Amino acid sequence: MKNNRMVVYKLAGRSLAAAMRLEEELRRELKTVPVVHAGTFKDIGDSWNALYKGLLARLEQEAPEVLELTGLNARAVQVFQEPQTLPRAYAEAPHIFLSPEKNPEYFMYVPVDYKGRYFAPADGIKLNAKEEQITGDRLFAGGWLGNAPIVAVTKQGVATPADYTPPPKSALRKAFPYMPNDRVCFLAAGRSLAAVADYNARKEEWQRCLKAACHAIEAAVEQDKPKILAALPAGEDVRISATYSYYSNGGGKAGLLLSVRREGKDNLWNAGKTVPVPPSPAFTQEERGGGEYIVKARTDTPEGRRLAVVINAIPDTPGLGDYADLRGNFDIRQDDIGKALGVNGVIPQVAELAGRTLLIYSAAPKSKKSGFCPPDATPFPAFAYAWLRKDEEDIRMGTTPPPMPKAVADALAKPLEPVKRRRKNNPPRP
Repeated sequence: MKNNRMVVYKLAGRSLAAAMRLEEELRRELKTVPVVHAGTFKDIGDSWNALYKGLLARLEQEAPEVLELTGLNARAVQVFQEPQTLPRAYAEAPHIFLSPEKNPEYFMYVPVDYKGRYFAPADGIKLNAKEEQITGDRLFAGGWLGNAPIVAVTKQGVATPADYTPPPKSALRKAFPYMPNDRVCFLAAGRSLAAVADYNARKEEWQRCLKAACHAIEAAVEQDKPKILAALPAGEDVRISATYSYYSNGGGKAGLLLSVRREGKDNLWNAGKTVPVPPSPAFTQEERGGGEYIVKARTDTPEGRRLAVVINAIPDTPGLGDYADLRGNFDIRQDDIGKALGVNGVIPQVAELAGRTLLIYSAAPKSKKSGFCPPDATPFPAFAYAWLRKDEEDIRMGTTPPPMPKAVADALAKPLEPVKRRRKNNPPRP
């Protein structure tokens, strides 16, 4: 349950002097330790995390008082829990941010632990709720300003404290009203696993055909690029991009979309602005909004007929709902968000986690015991699925996950026995 929070201090006196010393030490470290400024997000993050780790190790020996006064060695254990999940605990350190003015002020965001305790910087001034909001807008401009802390200490997963008391299920439900449905999970095997494999093969072919069509559209526009550039300032360039839209649950033909946007070489403020697309002998275009056009092959020109061959080769959008054996019969609590996302109790999602193929259905809590089970599949605990998924997110973000609970390890080691299918509740096979 996300009842953890941050308190905010404006630094002054001893804590301010320590923060300024920390900033100086960081500049000193950057003179001798190279960091990666280009490449993948992970490579850049790993590089900076290694620098911060070395800096903290050096300060532990040379200036431990800096770590004491900035709270970087005073991590708070925060615990997070949602419906159908086990608690996950993380040790989180305070972060110090500078305001964007020429003569900045220093603010510390301090994590509150699962018992409500937190580090208090020496001589710091604690802000009230209104001051916190004003400071947040000042530091981050409502999320538009990418303000980074002086030293970003990565949170670390830890074992859930023995004295942590999970909230009642009813409290979790109340705290997460935007999660009206439960997950019902199955470990795919036999026929259900074969259905997923067939779906993946069809999807791969569908994507290949879509990419071929997009490349053909982009190539057709590329021939008119001189006309497009002639209407723009000298030296400017454009980015031609063909994409597609489709129903996430499958069915019907994907729509092909085109946009031509300025690179902004003449002026960065122009980057991303759309430009008109000249009429093409290969396709017709209909404005969709947002600078995008819906593209359809022409049938009255040789260029259009050649493009039509490529577009017509695109299969109908594949979906797991194409497989009768995988279609569930769960009732759901529908809301506007779920409706927009196509959430239903019939078509599952597929997740590949820990070397396993899982089928995940949405179901209202009272609908979970409908008797449905995909053929040859076994039930898999929803809490284990949620744990494995969060582990992957942590690793992707460079965070060490918490130790795996025994209940999750048991679910991975000992899959449950297949459930006997109740034919009267299951949809017919094709």
